[in-house]
Amino acid sequence: MSPKGESGLKKKGCCATNKCLIFLCFVVSLGITALIVVALLVMNVRGRFPPEQKWWQKTIVYQIYPRSFQDSDGDGIGDLNGIISRLDYFNYLGVDAIWISPVYESPMIDFGYDISNFTKVDPMFGSMENMKTLIKEAHARNLRVILDFVPNHSSNKHPWFIKSELREDPYTDYYIWHDTAPNNWHSVFGGSAWGWSDVRKQYYYHAFLPEQPDLNYRNPAVREEMKNVVDFWARTGIDGLRVDAIINLFESTNVSLNEPPTNLPDVTSEQWEYYDHLYTANLPEINDAIQEWSDVLRKYDNSDDDTDNSKFMVVEIYAVPSIRNAYYTNGADMPFNMDLVEGSYPSCNASCIKKLVEIEYNTLPEGKWPNFVMGNHDRSRLTSKRGITTSGKTYTNVLNMLLLTLRGTPTCYYGDELGMEDVDTISFEDTQDPYGLHFGTSAYKNFSRDPERTPMQWDESPQAGFTNSSHPWLPLNQNHTFINVQYEKNASHITPLKVYRALAKLRQEPAFLYGSFDFRYTDDNVISYVRSASGYSSYLVVINVGTETGTIDFKTPYDYQEGTVKVTTGNFDHEDYALDSTIKLDKIILQPAEGLVILLP
Repeated sequence: MSPKGESGLKKKGCCATNKCLIFLCFVVSLGITALIVVALLVMNVRGRFPPEQKWWQKTIVYQIYPRSFQDSDGDGIGDLNGIISRLDYFNYLGVDAIWISPVYESPMIDFGYDISNFTKVDPMFGSMENMKTLIKEAHARNLRVILDFVPNHSSNKHPWFIKSELREDPYTDYYIWHDTAPNNWHSVFGGSAWGWSDVRKQYYYHAFLPEQPDLNYRNPAVREEMKNVVDFWARTGIDGLRVDAIINLFESTNVSLNEPPTNLPDVTSEQWEYYDHLYTANLPEINDAIQEWSDVLRKYDNSDDDTDNSKFMVVEIYAVPSIRNAYYTNGADMPFNMDLVEGSYPSCNASCIKKLVEIEYNTLPEGKWPNFVMGNHDRSRLTSKRGITTSGKTYTNVLNMLLLTLRGTPTCYYGDELGMEDVDTISFEDTQDPYGLHFGTSAYKNFSRDPERTPMQWDESPQAGFTNSSHPWLPLNQNHTFINVQYEKNASHITPLKVYRALAKLRQEPAFLYGSFDFRYTDDNVISYVRSASGYSSYLVVINVGTETGTIDFKTPYDYQEGTVKVTTGNFDHEDYALDSTIKLDKIILQPAEGLVILLP
């Protein structure tokens, strides 16, 4: 008899038979396998499948100053046909986007930034047919074309201004007119921003030269005109716009307000920097205008599954991040980050550069893309900024190494890939820049932008392959016999051009294209960081931008044992860090102006 309270049948487990146990084991194994597959897929998606990126997030943007790039007709001035003849160079270089400074119809008082017709090409540069050919030929080479857009002002020779002077409707209020010069507002080029019209017998506002009267963006008709300009160029086939002088677009309607002084040292009352531009710069109304232009461009986004044909807009601004980053929210794809334009001078050491890079990354609005600029047509050339080391080395290659390996879109200036230098011997008589001429013979060299605008150096011929004319618009640098494309391309040793090209190629690696960015050892001379993307190779970048030798141990703090040199600045006095050599990482020694990109195991 069974004990009291127990059933006469023996209790069984949930799966007592062998068949059931085998089935249970199979189900458990299947579940574990599924979890492993999911985990691997997640890792695979994170590492192997890049985030969706626009074309402008993946390329180097190369600025062409058209007067100085290539002359095709022998007048000593570069032109569109000249650019067309050099398009293959960008494929060789590894650049996928070119930004062309103004080529619009203009009296050329400010070399094209004083525009008399926003939808015509100046005959000096060619014709609309030449522009269409340039766009077509560029696209055939997978090159994007970005044009300068100068919306703040026109030339005083523009028909709009001429008719406004005559008070002809609807142009009467296309510009900003007053009976008196009502305040102390200053021009960027120095002196009062109020110019007198003998025709209209009134003063007009000009944020730049008197020949560049500001358009009145509080007039809806003006806004419509400039939207039509954007539409015209989008229909012509350009891929993007770089918007010039965006901060000056609006001024306060209360012209009784004087701007307070900045009290900056070594600035005269004649200069724009003397005043804090509370009423003439960065006014909130700018946002609506940018959004309007963006809306026009977006109509021409015609991307498909295979091709990204989105339009791009970047705005020019020199400003701290709190002001600059606001431009990410108004329709622009990005504002230029100019921090490294000043940060590439010797006064900013490696620790300073690190801080500027960190600021860009840490203050960037959520989901926005970073960018970096080191040089342009308004600032000293890269090679000339930092000078040379005590052993005679230039910092060209380490600065380009920095620019092209940071996370974000880099913008470079023509000739900086060669190590072209400022021509600081231009006489006052040969000076072309109105900004420099404004300050006279005693001070023009402190302000002229001509030294960084001299002709591109293509070869060692008398005019460097830029022109057949014996009188180029600006004198050439005498070092063009050994700093030029042909020499640097064919040299048996490592040259700036070869370094730049190697870096441009490396930028297509996932680690650099979209990967993470993590600083490593940094002091006042050396800056280093790692670029990595899950599932792909990681790279250690180490550069010495300082004046003293740097010795760095990457083994002890980071457990980096060894790596393979993939790019070198090529100016080492030894062969220890030769290309493709495997090196120990417990003691990397870099002299000033030396740098390495190292593939980590």
